[in-house]
Amino acid sequence: MVSIEDIPENTEELTDFILNDVLYGLELDPIDSEQLLSYMRERHEHLFGPHSTYFVLGSYESPFKYRLEEALDVLNHRHDAYAYLLVTQPDLDVSDDIPNLKVKFFLHALYADSVPLILEHDTGGAVAEFGRVERPMLLDRTYLFPRAQEEHYADDSLLTTQDAILARAVELAYRADNLDEELDALAERARDHGLDISTQGLESYLESELGGRTPSYSGVITDSLVHLESLNQCFSWTTTEELDERLSNVP
Repeated sequence: MVSIEDIPENTEELTDFILNDVLYGLELDPIDSEQLLSYMRERHEHLFGPHSTYFVLGSYESPFKYRLEEALDVLNHRHDAYAYLLVTQPDLDVSDDIPNLKVKFFLHALYADSVPLILEHDTGGAVAEFGRVERPMLLDRTYLFPRAQEEHYADDSLLTTQDAILARAVELAYRADNLDEELDALAERARDHGLDISTQGLESYLESELGGRTPSYSGVITDSLVHLESLNQCFSWTTTEELDERLSNVP
């Protein structure tokens, strides 16, 4: 856990920390320095305590934000737990030449006991957050949950239920070179098992799950995943139910 001793408490220490570790030499005027210190003290009072804190990261786009809300629900059901999103935290009142959101992000990440990141594609704010949490000060508290990074439903013997068929459709959306052909074959396999699932039904399901996006992970992302996998801090999932289970790996 982050202890109070790890968080700068006076204006001079806070200024040095923000400049050297977040803003890389940008000068702050005394008013901004005081605003930062005041904000940090307010957040300390709000976030520190006997409870465990979880700073949940990921895409705020629809439908992906649903998974963030699911993670909040799972984590907040723990005893003495407080899971939160950045968007729900107060804004930082500093001058326009200070990157408000970046500083706000790092202040809240520092206060969190654990930082779960739900990753479903390689564009948008979630990727920027991924780059930030790889820094040494946050890495040991970061737990990454990439969707369909591993295949759990590639074995045909598993494809005997509607849930398994739908999960396989998600995996194919991430991996198939010709998704239309693969979905046709998957729908036929479902019918072979007596399941009333059409290609159109699979396409509709993927639309609801992925918002029309063709999801993928760039080589840069997959290379970084290797690091967290080697630290046992990366847990692939396909369905929301699996995500719920994987979140048990967050201490």
